[in-house]
This record gives sequence, C-alpha cells and structure tokens, in this order.
Amino acid sequence: MLLSTAYFPPISWMAKLYQKGEANLDLWETYSKQSYRNRCYIAAAKGRMTLSVPVKKPQGNKSITKEILIDYSENWRQIHWRSIKSAYQSSPFFLYYQDEVEALFQNKYTSLAEMNEKIITVLAELLGFAVKMNHTFSFIVPETQTEDFRFSIHPKKENLSTKKEYIQVFQEKNGFLEDLSILDLLFNLGPEALMYLEE
Repeated sequence: MLLSTAYFPPISWMAKLYQKGEANLDLWETYSKQSYRNRCYIAAAKGRMTLSVPVKKPQGNKSITKEILIDYSENWRQIHWRSIKSAYQSSPFFLYYQDEVEALFQNKYTSLAEMNEKIITVLAELLGFAVKMNHTFSFIVPETQTEDFRFSIHPKKENLSTKKEYIQVFQEKNGFLEDLSILDLLFNLGPEALMYLEE
C-alpha cells in the first residue's frame, strides 16, 4: 500500500494504515502543496481549522518530498499546540493524551518527512496498534499499483472515510465535521478510536 507522508494525518489515512498494519511512504514524489503532507484539520470553536507547517523547498516547485525542510522562522509549533489545546481541552480524553502530543511540538526536526514519521509512530502507539512504515526507493508511477492512496486522500477530494458520526467538540454549534485529523478521533473517543478505524 502506498501513502504520502502526512502531518497529524486525517482519519481516512490512519484507517488505511491501521487496517494494513504496514505502508510504503513515497518520499520521491514531487512535493504537493495544500495537501495533508504539511497540514491537518481540527474542530475549533468556529468550525474546521487548518494547521499548516511552514516549509522550505530547496529546489522550488521541483523539490521532492524527502528534501522538504521545516521553516522555524515562525513560532508555528507554539501556535499549533495552543490551537489544539484550545479546541480539545474540553474533550473526554484530552487530559489522558495531552502530554504525549504536546511533546511532539517540543522536538526540532530537520525534514518534514522525519517529523511526520515520528508523529505517526507516536499516534499509532497512543491508539494502541503496531505499525511498520517503509520508504520507496524511487517515485512510483500513479496507477501502477492497486492500493495507491498518495493522491486520493487529499483535502480537495471527497474523503475515503465511512462518514459514520461520533460525538465531537462543538458539534452542536458546527455540525459533524468529516475526516478531521486523527487527533479529533483520539481526543473524543480515546481507546474506542480503534473500533472506529476498523469500520
């Protein structure tokens, strides 16, 4: 199964990883902006909120994903964590997981891929499943593999989630928001999040 790298991935991305237990991450693709590679979506008081990691592209628009560096000239880590805390501090399981999630913002990573892999590994542990992530050795041409989700799991495409609702923070105000970051599922469902990913 092929996946792109992802920052606090959407539920549909994590469901694929959980169901397979193993994935090949393509770091040789030309970096795609406005994708889950450097952004995630959370449920904030005013609705869906985007958290985007500022990046540096050494080769401009021809940069491949493994070359993408993180731009620390802005204090985005503090902003992201404050936004997550503000959004989820009233959720049922926030206190249970907050220390491990906050710790992810205290490390300084060189590449986007390195940071994302650490995030995904920690999230899988918190959710309670083992995962194996491999890297491709070159770019895989689209549609040459049957289970290729690099481009179909994308913010601008209809998501692959089951659309099955669960109780979210601010749901009474904003309605149910589909396929948010896996953080939404973790903080709202806790240990039951795995059952949701199975479905």
